Amino acid sequence: MEYRKGIMKTSLAENLRVLMTRRLFEKITIKQICDETGVIRATFYNYFDDKYDCLNWIVHMDFLVDEAGQGKIGFDEYFLRIFTTVNDNRAFYRAAYQVIGQNGFEDMVKDNLCINLENYLKVNRDPSFLPEYKTSFLARYYAESLNFLIREYVFADENRSAKEMNRVVWDLMTHAFNNGKGGR
Repeated sequence: MEYRKGIMKTSLAENLRVLMTRRLFEKITIKQICDETGVIRATFYNYFDDKYDCLNWIVHMDFLVDEAGQGKIGFDEYFLRIFTTVNDNRAFYRAAYQVIGQNGFEDMVKDNLCINLENYLKVNRDPSFLPEYKTSFLARYYAESLNFLIREYVFADENRSAKEMNRVVWDLMTHAFNNGKGGR
Protein backbone atom coordinates (compact mmCIF):
# COMPACT_ATOMS: atom_id res chain seq x y z
CA MET A 1 0.00 0.00 0.00
CA GLU A 2 2.80 2.45 0.91
CA TYR A 3 4.44 1.70 -2.43
CA ARG A 4 1.29 2.73 -4.34
CA LYS A 5 1.00 5.90 -2.24
CA GLY A 6 4.58 6.77 -3.15
CA ILE A 7 3.89 6.21 -6.83
CA MET A 8 0.81 8.46 -6.76
CA LYS A 9 2.63 11.25 -4.91
CA THR A 10 5.51 11.03 -7.37
CA SER A 11 3.13 11.02 -10.34
CA LEU A 12 1.34 14.15 -9.15
CA ALA A 13 4.66 15.92 -8.55
CA GLU A 14 6.15 14.86 -11.88
CA ASN A 15 3.06 16.10 -13.69
CA LEU A 16 3.42 19.48 -11.97
CA ARG A 17 7.06 19.46 -13.12
CA VAL A 18 5.95 18.82 -16.72
CA LEU A 19 3.19 21.45 -16.60
CA MET A 20 5.68 24.04 -15.33
CA THR A 21 7.77 23.62 -18.47
CA ARG A 22 4.69 24.57 -20.54
CA ARG A 23 2.93 27.27 -18.48
CA LEU A 24 3.47 29.72 -15.67
CA PHE A 25 3.21 28.21 -12.21
CA GLU A 26 0.69 30.86 -11.18
CA LYS A 27 -1.62 29.74 -14.01
CA ILE A 28 -1.45 26.02 -13.17
CA THR A 29 -4.44 24.71 -11.26
CA ILE A 30 -4.83 21.65 -9.06
CA LYS A 31 -7.40 20.42 -11.59
CA GLN A 32 -4.80 20.58 -14.38
CA ILE A 33 -2.32 18.59 -12.29
CA CYS A 34 -5.02 16.03 -11.57
CA ASP A 35 -6.12 15.86 -15.22
CA GLU A 36 -2.49 15.20 -16.27
CA THR A 37 -2.28 12.45 -13.66
CA GLY A 38 -5.74 11.01 -14.39
CA VAL A 39 -7.09 11.39 -10.87
CA ILE A 40 -9.72 13.49 -9.10
CA ARG A 41 -8.90 16.63 -7.07
CA ALA A 42 -9.47 14.85 -3.75
CA THR A 43 -6.57 12.54 -4.58
CA PHE A 44 -4.21 15.51 -4.85
CA TYR A 45 -5.22 16.70 -1.39
CA ASN A 46 -4.46 13.27 0.06
CA TYR A 47 -0.80 14.00 -0.65
CA PHE A 48 -0.31 17.78 -0.75
CA ASP A 49 -1.82 20.85 0.90
CA ASP A 50 -1.54 22.91 -2.28
CA LYS A 51 0.61 23.27 -5.39
CA TYR A 52 3.33 25.07 -3.38
CA ASP A 53 3.58 22.06 -1.10
CA CYS A 54 3.87 19.87 -4.19
CA LEU A 55 6.60 22.11 -5.63
CA ASN A 56 8.49 22.01 -2.33
CA TRP A 57 8.27 18.21 -2.32
CA ILE A 58 9.84 18.12 -5.80
CA VAL A 59 12.78 20.17 -4.53
CA HIS A 60 13.03 18.02 -1.43
CA MET A 61 13.20 14.85 -3.51
CA ASP A 62 15.59 16.35 -6.06
CA PHE A 63 18.03 17.42 -3.34
CA LEU A 64 17.58 14.51 -0.95
CA VAL A 65 20.57 12.24 -0.97
CA ASP A 66 20.17 9.87 1.95
CA GLU A 67 23.72 8.61 1.56
CA ALA A 68 25.04 12.13 2.26
CA GLY A 69 23.20 12.42 5.55
CA GLN A 70 24.44 8.99 6.55
CA GLY A 71 28.04 9.83 5.68
CA LYS A 72 28.20 7.26 2.85
CA ILE A 73 29.15 9.84 0.23
CA GLY A 74 31.13 13.05 0.42
CA PHE A 75 30.11 16.60 -0.32
CA ASP A 76 31.65 16.42 -3.78
CA GLU A 77 29.40 13.50 -4.78
CA TYR A 78 26.38 15.17 -3.17
CA PHE A 79 26.96 18.41 -5.09
CA LEU A 80 27.54 16.50 -8.33
CA ARG A 81 24.20 14.71 -7.89
CA ILE A 82 22.42 18.00 -7.30
CA PHE A 83 23.92 19.67 -10.38
CA THR A 84 23.17 16.57 -12.47
CA THR A 85 19.53 16.68 -11.36
CA VAL A 86 19.32 20.41 -12.08
CA ASN A 87 20.94 19.93 -15.49
CA ASP A 88 18.55 17.09 -16.36
CA ASN A 89 15.57 19.30 -15.38
CA ARG A 90 16.86 22.72 -16.46
CA ALA A 91 13.60 23.84 -18.11
CA PHE A 92 11.71 23.05 -14.92
CA TYR A 93 14.25 24.91 -12.76
CA ARG A 94 14.13 27.95 -15.05
CA ALA A 95 10.37 28.05 -14.62
CA ALA A 96 10.51 27.30 -10.91
CA TYR A 97 12.93 30.13 -10.11
CA GLN A 98 10.23 32.47 -11.45
CA VAL A 99 8.01 31.52 -8.49
CA ILE A 100 8.65 34.39 -6.10
CA GLY A 101 6.98 35.87 -3.06
CA GLN A 102 5.81 34.35 0.18
CA ASN A 103 6.17 30.77 -1.09
CA GLY A 104 9.11 31.51 -3.36
CA PHE A 105 11.05 28.74 -4.99
CA GLU A 106 14.40 30.14 -3.92
CA ASP A 107 13.42 29.76 -0.27
CA MET A 108 12.36 26.18 -0.96
CA VAL A 109 15.77 25.45 -2.47
CA LYS A 110 17.64 27.04 0.45
CA ASP A 111 15.49 25.33 3.08
CA ASN A 112 15.89 21.88 1.53
CA LEU A 113 19.61 22.30 0.99
CA CYS A 114 19.96 23.50 4.58
CA ILE A 115 18.20 20.40 5.94
CA ASN A 116 20.43 18.06 3.93
CA LEU A 117 23.62 19.95 4.71
CA GLU A 118 22.86 20.11 8.42
CA ASN A 119 22.19 16.38 8.49
CA TYR A 120 25.46 15.78 6.68
CA LEU A 121 27.43 18.03 9.00
CA LYS A 122 25.93 16.45 12.13
CA VAL A 123 27.31 13.09 11.03
CA ASN A 124 30.54 14.10 9.33
CA ARG A 125 31.75 17.40 10.75
CA ASP A 126 35.15 17.36 12.39
CA PRO A 127 34.62 19.09 15.77
CA SER A 128 37.84 21.04 15.23
CA PHE A 129 36.51 22.54 11.96
CA LEU A 130 35.39 26.09 12.75
CA PRO A 131 34.30 25.16 16.28
CA GLU A 132 33.13 28.71 16.97
CA TYR A 133 30.25 28.26 14.50
CA LYS A 134 27.18 26.13 15.05
CA THR A 135 26.38 23.40 12.56
CA SER A 136 23.08 25.10 11.74
CA PHE A 137 24.92 28.34 10.89
CA LEU A 138 27.34 26.55 8.55
CA ALA A 139 24.48 24.66 6.89
CA ARG A 140 22.60 27.92 6.22
CA TYR A 141 25.76 29.56 4.87
CA TYR A 142 26.46 26.71 2.45
CA ALA A 143 22.76 26.48 1.47
CA GLU A 144 22.74 30.18 0.55
CA SER A 145 25.93 29.78 -1.45
CA LEU A 146 24.74 26.67 -3.24
CA ASN A 147 21.41 28.27 -4.06
CA PHE A 148 23.32 31.12 -5.73
CA LEU A 149 25.40 28.67 -7.75
CA ILE A 150 22.38 26.57 -8.74
CA ARG A 151 20.49 29.67 -9.90
CA GLU A 152 23.55 30.84 -11.85
CA TYR A 153 23.88 27.39 -13.41
CA VAL A 154 20.21 27.27 -14.41
CA PHE A 155 20.35 30.61 -16.20
CA ALA A 156 23.93 30.51 -17.48
CA ASP A 157 24.51 31.15 -21.17
CA GLU A 158 27.52 28.88 -21.29
CA ASN A 159 27.01 25.18 -21.47
CA ARG A 160 28.82 23.85 -18.38
CA SER A 161 28.33 20.25 -17.42
CA ALA A 162 27.27 19.19 -13.95
CA LYS A 163 30.80 17.93 -13.38
CA GLU A 164 32.28 21.32 -14.35
CA MET A 165 29.84 23.08 -12.04
CA ASN A 166 30.83 20.76 -9.23
CA ARG A 167 34.43 21.85 -9.84
CA VAL A 168 33.32 25.50 -9.54
CA VAL A 169 31.83 24.72 -6.11
CA TRP A 170 35.06 23.16 -4.91
CA ASP A 171 37.21 25.92 -6.36
CA LEU A 172 35.13 28.57 -4.61
CA MET A 173 34.94 26.70 -1.32
CA THR A 174 38.63 25.95 -1.12
CA HIS A 175 40.38 28.71 -3.04
CA ALA A 176 38.24 31.83 -3.09
CA PHE A 177 40.32 33.69 -0.51
CA ASN A 178 44.06 33.75 -0.01
CA ASN A 179 44.67 31.20 -2.76
CA GLY A 180 43.29 28.46 -0.51
CA LYS A 181 46.00 29.00 2.11
CA GLY A 182 43.68 30.22 4.83
CA GLY A 183 44.72 32.84 7.31
CA ARG A 184 43.30 36.27 7.98
